[in-house]
Amino acid sequence: MERKGDFITNIRYKKETEIVTFQGKEITLENLSPVFTPEQEAAKRRELEQQLYDVFRKYADKRQKEEAGA
Repeated sequence: MERKGDFITNIRYKKETEIVTFQGKEITLENLSPVFTPEQEAAKRRELEQQLYDVFRKYADKRQKEEAGA
């Protein structure tokens, strides 16, 4: 997985196509899902966990300050 700015290059995608009917018209829906190697998957998971932890800490600290002041 190579990063160039906020873009990740050299990633393969799995393409799923479905045709649905909406208001009498057929619409083709395409879904692209990235196919990561186990190492890429682990790296993405760690990144996501860190981001969630950062959000948790932000609001946990805010709540503690509010409770201390109340």
